[in-house]
Amino acid sequence: MLKKVEIEIDDDLVQEAIRRYKVADTREAVHLALRMLLGDDDGDEHDDEYDEFSDLSVWEPRRGGDSG
Repeated sequence: MLKKVEIEIDDDLVQEAIRRYKVADTREAVHLALRMLLGDDDGDEHDDEYDEFSDLSVWEPRRGGDSG
């Protein structure tokens, strides 16, 4: 269930997360942080449902740039 809420958040941290993980906006950064914090990387609760956050491996920072 998605719910719209208003929160106060450290914008410097959000901007660093957006830069580091290449997410589109604050909403994606917060969603990613919550999913990572909870260790919800397999989405077992909603196996039949896919959203832009379902595969957390795409958000892992890559080291060494492009190798291919």
